[in-house]
Amino acid sequence: MAPKSTATGSSSAAKGKVPDVTRHGVATLDTVSTLDPHARAGFAVTSRLLASIVTESLLRAYYVPLKSPVASGVCVILSTHVIGEPVVLERSLRPADVFAIVPLHHEPVLKGKASIHGSPIWLLDPLDMLPAIYQLNEGHSRGQDDESELSAAILSQLVPPPWELGSVTYLSTVLDPLHWWGKFAQDVMITDDLRASLADELESSYTWQRAAYESPPPCPTLDSLPIEWEQCLLEGHPTHPMHRARRTLPPLPAVTPADRDWHHPRIRFALVPRKRLEFQGAFEREVEPLTRLAAQRAGKSLPDGDDERIVMPLYDLQVTNVREKFPDIEVLGEEFSIQALGQVSIRTVVVPEIPRTAYKLAVGIKVSSALRTISHFTANLGPRFSQLVPKLAIDPRILHIERETASAIVVRDAEGELLDPDVSKHFTAVFREQYSVQEGEAVVVCAALLEWGHPGVPTGIPLVQHILGLDTERKRIAFFDEYTRLLVAAVVPALLHNGLAFEAHAQNTLLRISRATRTPIGFVMRDLGGLRVHAPTLCASTGVPFAFLPDHCVVTASREEAAKKLYHTLVHNHLQRLVRVLGLHYSGTGWKIVRRHLEEVIPQESWLWKVWMAEDAESVSGKCLVRMKLHGVYRDSVYEPFPNLIKYQDTQRLVYP
Repeated sequence: MAPKSTATGSSSAAKGKVPDVTRHGVATLDTVSTLDPHARAGFAVTSRLLASIVTESLLRAYYVPLKSPVASGVCVILSTHVIGEPVVLERSLRPADVFAIVPLHHEPVLKGKASIHGSPIWLLDPLDMLPAIYQLNEGHSRGQDDESELSAAILSQLVPPPWELGSVTYLSTVLDPLHWWGKFAQDVMITDDLRASLADELESSYTWQRAAYESPPPCPTLDSLPIEWEQCLLEGHPTHPMHRARRTLPPLPAVTPADRDWHHPRIRFALVPRKRLEFQGAFEREVEPLTRLAAQRAGKSLPDGDDERIVMPLYDLQVTNVREKFPDIEVLGEEFSIQALGQVSIRTVVVPEIPRTAYKLAVGIKVSSALRTISHFTANLGPRFSQLVPKLAIDPRILHIERETASAIVVRDAEGELLDPDVSKHFTAVFREQYSVQEGEAVVVCAALLEWGHPGVPTGIPLVQHILGLDTERKRIAFFDEYTRLLVAAVVPALLHNGLAFEAHAQNTLLRISRATRTPIGFVMRDLGGLRVHAPTLCASTGVPFAFLPDHCVVTASREEAAKKLYHTLVHNHLQRLVRVLGLHYSGTGWKIVRRHLEEVIPQESWLWKVWMAEDAESVSGKCLVRMKLHGVYRDSVYEPFPNLIKYQDTQRLVYP
């Protein structure tokens, strides 16, 4: 359970005393690393929640500069009732108008002209923040107040006439995400059930994040297997507030860090009548090595598939769901099971004895935004689309696509009637052909490089810097330059020429690194279920009349719609995080590199130049993770105007029109 208030944590930062580890307005990751697991987990979730609320324009926020050696300024987030007031506020703001105050180590991305209260904030990132979330209080201190120099600097800056905070106002530190969610959600027009459900997801995110900090995985090396990199993540998604949520839904029992090891699930098996299944690819041939291994491990023959039935694998945690939703299907005994290794996505597992194949298996848990089942859309698309890969505008020397070779999904009931897709998605398997690591290279899931806090790694140093020896700014710039050149060349041409956007976030993208030179040599992309495709452009460019299922969410109405997906995953999610952890964001150095490589690939006369690169392309359609939660959707995205980070330059040009 999340703490009532993380102000009582043992570390100085947990008590609201932000460690003075910043120099000249430039913060390091040391600031967060000094927190104990209890406070650090609270901050990890709360910082993502508040950053999303501000960036998605759910609440208004101002940047107010400070005269402090610790923070360059604060983000003052205004309360819900202020949303309905004029865009430019001219009245004084009182304690009831202030939702939260967040100290920042640098100016965030601003929008428009400054008002009497400060500069409007357009984009707030968790890595902008120092680990203290302040709440204004009126009355006398109850012993939880913050008496640090930073607190004093904040109160001395928020003075009349624009601020009327009262003479007895004090600050208290609260890192508990449930406190901030409750304060926000009480005024949001959502049902009580949804309000409670999202609170449960935030609490789950906190619980599993704290467990990860308490028992961090070992730090891999360039000699480590790809699965060791998959299993070294401490945080995962850089901005989603439910980034670590592992919430099971009934009838699955609740699981806790004490009783569930996501890195070592078991594969179970069931006998399924053929007439109830829909196949893609050579499913029976692809599943045979797995069933043969299960029989060997059990020391006895697996019940044979025959003309009537076929053996299907399922995730061990999903057995309860399968038995309830498909009661006439025979789930084989636990003796016929295989110890597997879980990848980043949890539902995708690998078996060391069968290195060629990864098994994506439906499981009824909520991880970040979605229930991790597998829809009939995904099962139908992957194996068929994989055959189209050679016709795409990709350079195979730079980008390898892991093809999906086969799938099966239970689509009919015992009487042969079509099942509700929301039932079918609970019993699906998709097989993916894994990239074969070549001599002299390491293959690393990109998300792992963006993590920090592993045993044996210097405090606050991200793995990308530690593993690759990027101990100077010059080395970091050289690495990011080559990384970006290859990544842009890998994924942008398919959008430009085929109308195809890969889901190029850091958890779907693998980096191929030369072990000898420790430099990037290419990428691997996986998970075709997250594509976005403008079908007419795809068919015209490949010469193949590829058919999508009706109402498939991967199909977009225009190429511009597909571009939203690639911007969110490639630029906002992937490159932004790497730019920030390499210390190349605020100077604009990293974004200058991104612009240069995009200019090399995107012609000025193209439609994509107009969307991303033109002078007036100051904003893009940004994916809103919290708004999607409030709307109760995960397949259909919700967008708001976000600042186009491709245009970001330096600290003198942070303010967008």
